[in-house]
Amino acid sequence: MGNQLSFSYTEDRREEMAQMLGYRLDPRGKADWIMIIIITCVYSIDVIAVLFMLWNRKYPPLKCKSPVLMACMMVAGILWFVGDIQANGHAPLEHSPLANCKALGVWVRILLGVCTLSALIAMRSYGLFRVFRKNQPFRGWGLYVPYAAYCLCMLVYGIVSQVISPKLTIHYMTLVDICYYETGFKASVFAILWVTWLVVAVLSWRIRHIKSSFNEAREMLVACSAVFAVLIFTTVMHYAAPMFPLNVRLRVLTTSFDHFATNVFWWSIMAVPIMSCVVRRDAYLEEWMDKLRQDGLQRMYDVQSPNVTNNKGSSVYNRNSLFTADYSRLHTENPVPSPMDNGYQYFDPIFGAGAYPMAHTDVVLYPTAYIEEVPHHAAPRPKKKHHGDLW
Repeated sequence: MGNQLSFSYTEDRREEMAQMLGYRLDPRGKADWIMIIIITCVYSIDVIAVLFMLWNRKYPPLKCKSPVLMACMMVAGILWFVGDIQANGHAPLEHSPLANCKALGVWVRILLGVCTLSALIAMRSYGLFRVFRKNQPFRGWGLYVPYAAYCLCMLVYGIVSQVISPKLTIHYMTLVDICYYETGFKASVFAILWVTWLVVAVLSWRIRHIKSSFNEAREMLVACSAVFAVLIFTTVMHYAAPMFPLNVRLRVLTTSFDHFATNVFWWSIMAVPIMSCVVRRDAYLEEWMDKLRQDGLQRMYDVQSPNVTNNKGSSVYNRNSLFTADYSRLHTENPVPSPMDNGYQYFDPIFGAGAYPMAHTDVVLYPTAYIEEVPHHAAPRPKKKHHGDLW
C-alpha cells in the first residue's frame, strides 16, 4: 500500500492512466492526509487567535494593528487553503463538487483567496503610508478607491475566466482526476501576484523609518522575505513541473509553503501583541505607552499613563479615556502639533491605524487613542519637516 490509503478506488486506475499519458503518478494517501490535518489544526489555532483579537480589539496595542483587516486576511488565507486542496491534487475530485475547477480553482482559490489576501496586505501598507508619509486618513476615498478598483478588476477577471473556454484557463483532466491550469492563465495570475507584492515591498520600504509603535520594519522584512521566497519557488515550480499535482512531494511542499508564508506574515505582526495581551496585559500596555513617550510624546505633551489601580490592587486602563473624545471643545486657534513627525492625530475606530488631520483642536488623540487635553497657551510649535523625513 505504501503511501496509498483507501482514499478512492480510482487511485490504481489513475496510475494506469497516467502511465498511458507518459506521467508518473503518486497516489493520494497518508502524506496528503497528514498535511491537510496539520494545516487545518494551524488554521484552527489561527481562528481562535482572530476571535481573541476581535474580542480585545479595543486594547490599544491590538487596535493599532488594524484588527478587522487582519481578520479578513485570515479568512482569505483559509479560502486559499480550501482551493489548494483541489488545485494541488490532495483530494479526489471525481463525482464531487471539487470537480468544478473554475468555482474553486478560480473564484475561491485565486480571487477570494490569494488575490484578496495580497490586496488586503497592500491596502494595509498603503494605509500606513498615507498616515505617516502623506498625512492623510486611514479611510476615505483615497484609501478605498484603489482597493475598490482592484476588486473590480478581479471581478472582471473572474467573469472573463468563467465565460471563456476551460481549455484556455483551467480544466478538469478526467483520466488523472486533477484540475490543470493552462500556461497563459497561470502567467496572468502570477503577474497579478508579483505586481501586488512588489507594491507591498515598496510601501513597506517607504515607511520603514516610522518613529512610533506602528513601525513594523523588522516584521515586514521577515514576512516579505518569506512571501517572496515562496512566490519564487511556486512560480518556478509551476513552469518547470506543470504536472506537479501528480508528484506527492511537490504538491505537499507547494501547499505547505503557501500557508507557511501566510502564517509567517500574519503572526510576525500579531504574535507579540496577542501573546502580551494574554499573559501580561497591563505590563505590556505600560511598555507600549513608554515606547510612545520615547518617540517624542513625553517631550511634546505631558503624557500620563492611562493605567489606574482598581480596588483589588491590579492595574487597569480607563476605556472611556482611551476610546472617547470630547469634540465639544474644538477651536480654531493655536494649532496643535502632531505627536508624530508626520501629522498623525486621529486613530481610526474601525480599522485601527488611522488619522484625520485635526490641526485646530485642543483634544489630541494619540496613536493609542489615548486622549489628553492641551491648554491653548501650552501648545508647542510644530516641528519643521525636513525633506529627508520622507525617507
